Amino acid sequence: MKSHISATIDDRLLEELNRFGQEERRSRSQLIELALEEFLRNRAARMDEIVISPGRFDGRFSREETYAR
Repeated sequence: MKSHISATIDDRLLEELNRFGQEERRSRSQLIELALEEFLRNRAARMDEIVISPGRFDGRFSREETYAR
């Protein structure tokens, strides 16, 4: 199911969107939908990443020092 929305878009972006739409023979709404899908897919992929660091443990571990804070 699709819903109708109203959006305010920068003139420069709209010109690029229209030009690209003519090249690809796609409507504005199709292009906006494709761009939004890609944006959300990329955002979800970043949120699923495991955060790592180049650091490593180099020393000793003391429960007293850790939990005494």
